[in-house]
Amino acid sequence: MQENWLVYQDDLKVRTLKNEEMDEIKRLSILSQGNLEIVDTDDYLMSLDNIKLALSHYRDNKLIDEEVEEIAFEIGSLYGSIVEKKYGWKWRHIEKNDNRGYCVVSEDEKYCCPVHNYIYTILTDTEKSNNVKLLFNMLEVIHKEKVSGLYNFIS
Repeated sequence: MQENWLVYQDDLKVRTLKNEEMDEIKRLSILSQGNLEIVDTDDYLMSLDNIKLALSHYRDNKLIDEEVEEIAFEIGSLYGSIVEKKYGWKWRHIEKNDNRGYCVVSEDEKYCCPVHNYIYTILTDTEKSNNVKLLFNMLEVIHKEKVSGLYNFIS
């Protein structure tokens, strides 16, 4: 089965998610919401506080690689779903140079956030700040930035 990739210059490929992929992201998001005891994702600040606290907790405890990956996909799916809901961003699969994965993409397609990779990095790189709230708030005004090209990765 051929996938519906849009191919741009600079080794950029973008496609919408298949139904199965979107269903899995929704499932993981709901699972994470339950694990983090988030009652209402419309309460963005509370949801982000819970995500930030959970990430801090996981960083402070030794996890095996499989757990880190699982947590990154669950919390990343929740984080991306919150961004999608709040800012109207859309899920896409993007491959650009060495970056690839599921991302939430701004309406003007200038920015994309690889949410699963972003959460994974927070969990595994002690030098990376746990700035999920800061990034979330920046997304509200990022469209005002002058930037060239499409699908610029932010995290």
